[in-house]
Amino acid sequence: MKAEETNKLRMAIRTVIERMHQPYLDDIQKAMSDEIAALRTAGLISLGEDKNLADFSLELRVNEVFKIMGFSIQRGRSGMEDYVVVPMERTEPQRPLVIEVKSSRKPNIGRDELRQIDDWVFDLSGEELARKHGLGGGRDTRALMTNGQFVSRKFHPTPHKGVLIFNGPIGIPFNERGASCLNKNDEDFVRKRNLCIIPFGVLVWYLGRFFINANVATEFWTLIHSTAGVLVESKEPVT
Repeated sequence: MKAEETNKLRMAIRTVIERMHQPYLDDIQKAMSDEIAALRTAGLISLGEDKNLADFSLELRVNEVFKIMGFSIQRGRSGMEDYVVVPMERTEPQRPLVIEVKSSRKPNIGRDELRQIDDWVFDLSGEELARKHGLGGGRDTRALMTNGQFVSRKFHPTPHKGVLIFNGPIGIPFNERGASCLNKNDEDFVRKRNLCIIPFGVLVWYLGRFFINANVATEFWTLIHSTAGVLVESKEPVT
C-alpha cells in the first residue's frame, strides 16, 4: 500500500471519529475489524502468504478455511476463545469445537497457550456446573460430595473439543518446519485434556485435499475429534 493511500485512509478514519463524541475504543476496534473481515470476504483485501500470517490476519484466514470447507464457524466470546465451530448434519461426533488461534516466531507452543484453550473449553462446556450439580442438569448430591468424580447422570450438558491452531515459526515455509510444534514435556498435558493441536500448514494442506474431494471435510472433522495431540497430514489417498 502506497504512503499516499495510507494517509488518505488514516484521514478518513480520523474524520469519522472526530465527528463522534469520544466513542469507546473497543467499539471502534470491533467496527473496523468487522468491516475488514467483510472486505476480505468480498475479495478486496489480500492477507499475504499463509506462512507469514499472524494475529488478526491469521484469525481471518482460519475462519475462511473452515467456511470454505462447509463448517459453521462463529466468533467466540469477547476476550476469550477465538471461534466455535458447530457440527454439520450427519457428522460424528456431534460435538462443537472451541478454537484458539496462535502464532509465534518460535517453533513450539507455550504451556500458557495450552492452559488458555483448556480454560476456554472448561468454561464454555459448563464443566464447573457439571462437577457441582452432576451431568445433565439438576442438583446431584453425589457429584457435589465427590467433586464430580461420581455422578447420577451420564451425559455432559454441552461438551466441546479444544483445538489450538498454531502458525510458527512464522515466515518459515511449512515444509521446512520441525516435525512437531509441541514440546515433549507438554505431550502428556495435551493428551490428558484431549486437546487437538493443528499446525497451520496442516490446516492449509487439508484445504487443498478438500478442493480435490469435498468428502475430506467429514474426514477432517473425525480426525480432529480422535486426535489428542498434534494432527498430522493423512496418508490416505484422495479419490
